[in-house]
Amino acid sequence: MSATAQPQIPAPRAEVWRLLGLAWPVMLTSLNWTLLHITDVVMVGLAGTGEVAALGASRSLTFVGIVVVLGWLSGVLVFAARADGARDLPATGRVLHEALIAAILLGLASGGVLFAFAEPLLRLLGVAPALAPPAAEVVRVMALAYPFQLLSIAASFFLEGISRPRRVTAVNLGVLPINALLAWALVAGHLGLPALGAVGAAAATAIASAVGAVVLLVCVFRLPDAAERQVGRWRGIAAPRLAGVRALLGFGLVPAVASGLELVGFAVLIGLSTQLGAAAAHAFQIVFSIHNVTFAVALGLGSAAGVRAGNAVGEGVPHRAIARGGLAAMLAAGATGLLAAALLLSTGWLTGLFPATGEVHLLAAAMLLRWAPFILFDGVQVVLVYTLRALGDQVTAGVNSILAFFVVTGGAGWLLVHAGVGPLALAWASGVGMLVATLLHGGRLAWLARRLRRAADGAGSSRPAQSPVGFE
Repeated sequence: MSATAQPQIPAPRAEVWRLLGLAWPVMLTSLNWTLLHITDVVMVGLAGTGEVAALGASRSLTFVGIVVVLGWLSGVLVFAARADGARDLPATGRVLHEALIAAILLGLASGGVLFAFAEPLLRLLGVAPALAPPAAEVVRVMALAYPFQLLSIAASFFLEGISRPRRVTAVNLGVLPINALLAWALVAGHLGLPALGAVGAAAATAIASAVGAVVLLVCVFRLPDAAERQVGRWRGIAAPRLAGVRALLGFGLVPAVASGLELVGFAVLIGLSTQLGAAAAHAFQIVFSIHNVTFAVALGLGSAAGVRAGNAVGEGVPHRAIARGGLAAMLAAGATGLLAAALLLSTGWLTGLFPATGEVHLLAAAMLLRWAPFILFDGVQVVLVYTLRALGDQVTAGVNSILAFFVVTGGAGWLLVHAGVGPLALAWASGVGMLVATLLHGGRLAWLARRLRRAADGAGSSRPAQSPVGFE
């Protein structure tokens, strides 16, 4: 590029703004999901402690299911971003059509399994026998929402992949009050509706999910460039192919397994917390809830990194994927580092916002003091995972995540608790897993950068060397 053609804004600065523009809507969407679940807990709490227990027990199963299928559809973002980077707009339409088919198949399969085997699966997870039947009723209603939720996930990943995440945020924010109103009415029996308790909250989520899926699909099919992308044409260039559906599902298989095992690793810590007493279990839930809020920042920047890295692969310049991922990782480190500092300065005040006894507040504050510094590593590792997936290295990324969160986090928690470290072992085990994940993903990305550099050097002097740390 000649000097006269250089943009006025330096390329790295322009890339920063591009990443931030893609990240903040995803951050809000993630926070929206957190608020939705908090709303359900608050509404069900009006119906009694037993109903809250049933809702909480049901989530030990439904959360695992959602996390797994989220990983299974992760290829939608990658494939859409690659096609968009190559400016092959009809190919993005084909990705959408194949994604919707994959989502329906996964939604029916996963929802069917949960509906048919809710109670046995809950018992397998260790839910108390007396609590399993009411929790199973909640799971069965949530299972009805799975096809709609997966359609929403597929459409969301598609819109994120073509750099249109704001539509996803707008729809999700619009669904939040609908869910809150329905939960209020169906849990306690307002507006002439039956009082269903925890089952009512699940029904509200199912209805809101269906509404959200329909609205989000309308947003997709009414994109300004819908004709060019052929998102409404199921024949011709954009027609879905069986091989494409299989490729999406195949791409997401390892991320799905890894996501499920990551959650199991943290579930081990939750189980260990119950062995340390009610105060430790409550305190750990408080710290985990705080972390879920900060994790939204990491997810936003991770999605942005995946999109921009996928764009680079589609453009035929994979070395820029490394550069963009590295820049997003630096942004994540800065943002989560600031959040960690804020948590350290406000630990007592923040944990005190949660209704609990003085003993629980003190223990939660002590856990958060140990946990907060590691949030920085958690933010970075999420960005690195999305970058590796965009580069087609999702298998290694999945194996790294399993090692870090299932083996290290779960194993360290078990060893430290049984070594007599006490409740603080839960925070240390979580933090060590985040650190190990960052080192494993970072090492893999560094290896890929060297490999791309050698490939560029081997291409000869007929083209400029493409440094994996440049933005040319």
